[in-house]
Amino acid sequence: MKNKISGKRKISAALTVIGFISILFCVFFLSDGKFNLSGVNSGFDTEQDFVRVIDVGQGDCSLIYSNGYSALIDTGTPEAANDVCAQLSECNIKEIDVLIITHLHDDHSGGVGKIAEIFDIKNVILPEISIESEGLTSAELIVNRVTESGGGVFTAKPGMNFGLGEFEITVLAAYDNMKDENNRSIISMAKIGDKKFMFTGDAEAKVEKELLNEGLDLSCDVFNAGHHGSSTSNTYEFLKAMKPEYVAISAGRDNSYGHPHKEALAIFERVGADIFRTDYDGDITFYVNNGRISPKTEK
Repeated sequence: MKNKISGKRKISAALTVIGFISILFCVFFLSDGKFNLSGVNSGFDTEQDFVRVIDVGQGDCSLIYSNGYSALIDTGTPEAANDVCAQLSECNIKEIDVLIITHLHDDHSGGVGKIAEIFDIKNVILPEISIESEGLTSAELIVNRVTESGGGVFTAKPGMNFGLGEFEITVLAAYDNMKDENNRSIISMAKIGDKKFMFTGDAEAKVEKELLNEGLDLSCDVFNAGHHGSSTSNTYEFLKAMKPEYVAISAGRDNSYGHPHKEALAIFERVGADIFRTDYDGDITFYVNNGRISPKTEK
């Protein structure tokens, strides 16, 4: 049974970090919980539902919008933050209802400082913090900002979910026991009607195997490619279980990592997915209307 979460269940915890950095968390700990959002960002087309993979270069940032509500999954790099803010402003978004940081690498969480300066962030979902996480400064900043403004700070737990307009967003997995920061990525699914969007951050083959072993329903219509289209993620078995109609790859043009890798591209093609890439296509928007997904690219 899903429980409504209230502010009375906040639990304070302290994490002392090497270098005498201390982060004070006001965290909701959930195993199977649902929380309700308050407030609506008015002024934009409230009948428009979409998921946009924003071109942030060699990083990751996705915007989910529905009925005046907005969520960001990751923020991209510090250098890309101004572009993300401009995108949000163009959509007349005044506040971000939920921010999900999949994991604490700068290409996924580095833009949080700038974004939090301009937009009120009402709820944030984070992985369990490791003292070895690269993005501890980003975590400290966003936790403090959201807490000071009376918002909710959540540690991701499998089964927690929330409604965002017509979307329901669910945390499928968060492997806190993994040592590698990439494999600690929050795995989430955004569902609208019978259409589903999968986000796996930088989770690699080890996590994909765990997800398959758990017997979860991984089928989706759109997959935000794992780890920018790396060959260390995006295994054939995983893609075969998802059977996505579309794959969106967030990667920088001529990046030094060689993302997306040709092995991953071959697998996407093998499962019959239409492939979009931010390095070639710019922003990739998947509009959802009358139960149909219509992709549109910036370029």
